[in-house]
Amino acid sequence: MKSKTFLIIGVVSPLFLIIAFFNLNSSEQVSTYAASNFKKCVSTNFLLTEVDTTRPIAPLFNDLGDLNYTVSTKNKKAQAFFNQGLKLTYAFNHAESHRSFMESGRLDNNLAMAYWGQAYALGPNINDQLPDEERSLIAYEAIQNALKLIDKSSKKEQLLINALSTRYSKDSENREELNMAYMLAMEKVVNEFPNDVDILTLYAASVMNTVPWNYWDNDGNPSPNIAEAKAALEKAIKIDDNHPGAHHYYIHMVELPKPDLGIQSADKLGTTMPGAGHIVHMPGHIYMRVGRYDDAVRVNEEAILADESYISQCFSQGLYPLGYYPHNIHFLWSSASMQGNSTKAISAAKKTAEKVPANSLSGSQFHQNFAATPLLAYTRFGKWNDILTTPDPGDNLTYLKLIWHYSRGIAFLRKNNLKEAEEELELLANRNTEEDDDRASNVANVAFEILAGEIEVYKGNLENGINHLKNAVAFEDELPYDEPAAWYIPTRQTLGAFLNKAKKYDEAEIIYREDLDYYRANGWSLMGLYTSLLGQGKIEEAKKTKKAFDQAWSNADIEINNSIL
Repeated sequence: MKSKTFLIIGVVSPLFLIIAFFNLNSSEQVSTYAASNFKKCVSTNFLLTEVDTTRPIAPLFNDLGDLNYTVSTKNKKAQAFFNQGLKLTYAFNHAESHRSFMESGRLDNNLAMAYWGQAYALGPNINDQLPDEERSLIAYEAIQNALKLIDKSSKKEQLLINALSTRYSKDSENREELNMAYMLAMEKVVNEFPNDVDILTLYAASVMNTVPWNYWDNDGNPSPNIAEAKAALEKAIKIDDNHPGAHHYYIHMVELPKPDLGIQSADKLGTTMPGAGHIVHMPGHIYMRVGRYDDAVRVNEEAILADESYISQCFSQGLYPLGYYPHNIHFLWSSASMQGNSTKAISAAKKTAEKVPANSLSGSQFHQNFAATPLLAYTRFGKWNDILTTPDPGDNLTYLKLIWHYSRGIAFLRKNNLKEAEEELELLANRNTEEDDDRASNVANVAFEILAGEIEVYKGNLENGINHLKNAVAFEDELPYDEPAAWYIPTRQTLGAFLNKAKKYDEAEIIYREDLDYYRANGWSLMGLYTSLLGQGKIEEAKKTKKAFDQAWSNADIEINNSIL
């Protein structure tokens, strides 16, 4: 099986696509809603306007764990807000983190590390690589404030402040050079304090930010400095097995191509900050890769509840509720689909689409991908009437429209309407491609080849159909790694089904084993493999495979005898 391209455009880096939209509105005024457990809740857009420093800027949240990083303050509340700010950066809630650091500085305006934290939270991260000019300027000003107070800081704090000062400049807009300068500076800090868990984690994060989502090449070899960053995170985890940042970054680093290395972190991470939805969700990235779909469902259900509590209490707006939170629901759809739980998967798919603001769809393939999820869920689980009663999304929503044509084509075939299916294929082939990026173009190629292949098979041209499906597999293999996957039904499950239909059981076995190598222990391919083994007379292997299928399908609510419906 050809390895997936080692580039993630997904948790979350489709999140990168949404950043620009929110950066345009980053100065939005804060809400004054007061939740019962919090002093004050605010918008999760970055707070970049001047604030009233006579009033609290941020609340202290519950259930964020007990991480403590002692800084040079005698004010216990300033220390508590510094700790919270650091924890929230590890949870990728950077806007909320920034406000916690602001509150820490409000409570102790001589605390240089409070300004360090503000600058750090405002800076680039692996899901938000290019902060806008306003944010970058305020980050620069924050680190300058930290430098002015540096004499009041410990040696360790001084090193961290000086290192972060290399990340921002009034004279250079070359983000790659600045990221590299910061990484090299953090390398010196970690050499001075090699057993400080947070410094080890911050160093690893600085390395990852120089090659965001490109940590390994197609052969599994590390990108520059990644081996050192990986070792730093492993050392941090060995010193403190409860550190959320070390576990979080480690999962991102190893989920592709070495997910088994992340199992320990996946099993631990969610307990470190149970009130932070993204932290609770992150183990799902490993569980999906190692075939633990039940656990992937569980952690995403827990993450959704955590985020819904946070968002409802704080009237949260911006990237977190419109990016990270629906990502949890999207992930639930994907993992429940692998379980064979149609009720849970379809419900999550609908909820994913509901979280997309209607005014954000045009020109945003990220949001259109969310909006298309119900159509994909209906296709996975054979809800043909639901597909055919879904309204035309309109020509301006090009990505959503391609999924609409594809799913209608499959639905028409299943209802024995060949003519209409061929019309959908023609519309799919002639769709507007002006807004396509590489990902959308490849998804369109996969969709076309699958629908074309199924049509050929329906017409009795089995060999032609199989050739189209082999093309679909090749196109899927060129898609960048993403969780949930960029294509919703692994193409090998479709190809394998028609190889079984053609009685090419030996070829089908190979294809299903390839799929099970990537999507481990998934019931869809186990059922297809079972059929292919029976077809070859491999009875004992078939019995073992059927037993594995029964276990994989224990939480399913549908019965299947094929790898597609």
